Amino acid sequence: MIHTQRPIATNLLPSCDGREHEQVRSRTVEHGYDAIVVGLGAMGAPALAELARRGHRVLGLDMFPLGHNQGSSHGHHRMIRRSHWQPAFRPMVERAFERWRELEAETGHHIMNLIGEVSMTLPRDGARYHRAEVDESFGGFRDVLDQQQLAERFPGFRPIEGMVLSYEREAGFLRPEVGIAAHLELAERHGATIQRPEEVTGWAPDGDGVRVTTDAGSYSADRLIIGAGPWSDEMLGSLGLPLQVVRIVNVYFEPQRPDLWTAEQGATDFLLSVPEGNFYGMPSIEGQGVKIGRHENGEPTTARTIRRTIDREEIEMLRSVLDRYMPGSTGPVRHEITCMYTMTPDENYIIERHPELPQVAYACGCSGTSYKFSPVIGEILAGLAVDDTPPYDIGMFSSQRFAVVPAD
Repeated sequence: MIHTQRPIATNLLPSCDGREHEQVRSRTVEHGYDAIVVGLGAMGAPALAELARRGHRVLGLDMFPLGHNQGSSHGHHRMIRRSHWQPAFRPMVERAFERWRELEAETGHHIMNLIGEVSMTLPRDGARYHRAEVDESFGGFRDVLDQQQLAERFPGFRPIEGMVLSYEREAGFLRPEVGIAAHLELAERHGATIQRPEEVTGWAPDGDGVRVTTDAGSYSADRLIIGAGPWSDEMLGSLGLPLQVVRIVNVYFEPQRPDLWTAEQGATDFLLSVPEGNFYGMPSIEGQGVKIGRHENGEPTTARTIRRTIDREEIEMLRSVLDRYMPGSTGPVRHEITCMYTMTPDENYIIERHPELPQVAYACGCSGTSYKFSPVIGEILAGLAVDDTPPYDIGMFSSQRFAVVPAD
């Protein structure tokens, strides 16, 4: 069993909807878990696997079936790269590559695919990418290219004057649905209990532990981990965390020039920071089509009210960007999907213990960039649950950075 090392504030009674907890008459009651993990997506699944691997008795709960599209971890691909514009992330990047390869070896699933990445960026005020800073800011993982070098190596791209052009060899994509399933497979192999679909309706401290209520029962544990993605505000609403869910659209186009825009023919991931906005995508992979999405300017929403229909104007905007900078990449639409980012004001993550209940840890506000780090964030969450000191500086993930400092 896990034992707390700090006293808890028993006068606080949070629930998933921010209201005071009321006693719930449950149909079933089960006691004695070391930890409960709520949300079995990008962060919850690896946290569950890590706790189970360490020998703890753990329960995982999720309101949706495996492979659902109601969160932030569906859609065939998520980007991964060695470089990161913040040096503080570099140890986590290295660990993420290690953990993904370990997961593949342990489960036999193919998850990480390094096909390279081309970045075309038009520098502007506040932009992260500048030619003079590439080597230093990105740890030397990117090769800066001139237009001739880009044309020789990747002839499909059409940069405009003044762009910073670069290529990263150790970059590519992860298969998120496969990765989540692999983590849950590993968790069950080590004895974890998974119950889904089962919706959490509330949670509250229970002595030194916690009690979680669902639409099917009530469970107690020493520790609680919450990895609820865009549903985090419902689970953690009483904390007033600065979270904004936004709707993101991805469209997949069948390429007119498969010789230029299929991974099988050597095409890479791409990042476009251009006058039209900031865009990301992957080449056509296994016939899925060239995928593109816009990182910023998402439509504010909530997990329950997201607009799932996609307008023709949204599709044609993405098509026009590809046509301008990657001609030959757009033909008929193969797929169109919506997903959600949960944004913080600075687009950095929140990973911490509850400020009043140290038996509760959570990760949220991952701002559309965190899937590459998910096995590392799961490792951090598991460590917070068992009072291990994380091997990384997680102070940068504290929500206290958003606290208002009183004026003198």
